[in-house]
Amino acid sequence: MSLVDSIDHYRYPDDVEIKQNKFREFLWFCAGADLQLLRHCPQSERIKEEGIGGVVLATAVLAFLSSSYAFYRVFNPGSDEGTPTIAVVSSVFFGLVWSMIIFNLDRFIVSSGGHGDGTEKITLDEFLGAIPRLLMALIIGFTLSKPLEIRVMQSELDAILVAKQGEYLYGRKDASGNVLTQDEKGKPLKPGAIDTEKTRWDNEIKKLNEVNYKALIDEQKLIEAKIEEYRALEIKASDTAYKEAGGSANNRVSGQGPGWKDAKANEAKYQQQKEEEIAKLETWKKDHAQDLSRKADDEAKIAQDHDKKLKEIEYTSSHMGGLVNRIMWAHEEFPTVSWALTLLLLSIEVAPIFFKMMLRSGPYHYLTENQREIVAARYAVERKANAQAGISGQHAEIEIYHQANASLVSSLAHLNSEARLSQQALVKFEESVSQDINAHPEKYIQLDPSSKG
Repeated sequence: MSLVDSIDHYRYPDDVEIKQNKFREFLWFCAGADLQLLRHCPQSERIKEEGIGGVVLATAVLAFLSSSYAFYRVFNPGSDEGTPTIAVVSSVFFGLVWSMIIFNLDRFIVSSGGHGDGTEKITLDEFLGAIPRLLMALIIGFTLSKPLEIRVMQSELDAILVAKQGEYLYGRKDASGNVLTQDEKGKPLKPGAIDTEKTRWDNEIKKLNEVNYKALIDEQKLIEAKIEEYRALEIKASDTAYKEAGGSANNRVSGQGPGWKDAKANEAKYQQQKEEEIAKLETWKKDHAQDLSRKADDEAKIAQDHDKKLKEIEYTSSHMGGLVNRIMWAHEEFPTVSWALTLLLLSIEVAPIFFKMMLRSGPYHYLTENQREIVAARYAVERKANAQAGISGQHAEIEIYHQANASLVSSLAHLNSEARLSQQALVKFEESVSQDINAHPEKYIQLDPSSKG
């Protein structure tokens, strides 16, 4: 069997030995190359395809790392401390899926890029024809570069995150830790979320006490003030009695003399008055138990809402380190490094497309084109130049499918033959019926029964 027939039937002779391994075959697969055609090519052609496949594989690996970290930041936008296992497992799974998608797209872009015009120079027509593939490659490269950027700058971005969280919670501070009330231009700064919530909570409590329960609170405060007053007088009298007994009072005479007795009497009196006010307060509380319970419930509701707001603030603060914020901080704080990494990833992504346009035509290219021509000839497909109407001097190729046209002609001839035979049968049938009518007209005439007799 000739080499032409072998290629035509996708069966290749085994007399050409290739020193290879599974990894080399995998690189050829990544490049979208035909391993069996490479058997008939020199080593240089195989190295070219290995290089292209290596770039595609490297892009897939970078896609896995990039997307895994991106999904990790989606599932765990806060600190890396106490990272949940589910976030890691989910990130690896979705990263693997995304890398396979990117691998398939890159392999398709590279394998469908053709070989250019066979010279090292990239012509304008080649470049214009490659624009769709270049756009796809640029989009892929740009999306892959962002997560890798923030992973490279993670330490710096973590420091920014801590500062942003502190500013959100407690307001902007100077180098000494003092809270600033205005920025460098003199404009007022927004207070931190914690201070804002504390102010709101204080206002709610103040409104509750000054509007809904003012009279009740005033009564309670009046009794409590008297209790504190008598408690202070009791303590003062007790202190005076102690000094009289020790001789440190004004008269400088120690012992339980008249001064000591007066002080002890006053202490007992104030203690009794204090106890009476305490009893009065207890009685008052029993009389106003319902009002006090309602006030406690209202305060509990405000406290519950306050705790809820604090949890919301804490949740917002812990989720400030998400993917989008980190990308934005990276561009704001480190624009040069960010764009340098982006351009690096973009160059890796678009390199195979330009390389294929710059490669000279070689044996693998010739065998590929030859195989296409053989298959087209085997199935009677012909390409012809055809002038396009409306555009002077412009030509395009059209495909003529001779095998399909032959089948079409055969089918049309068969249908025409059936039509002619059917017409001939109808003519013969008419002649036969006409002769029978002439011989037996009564068979074709039905008389009206009412006309008899």
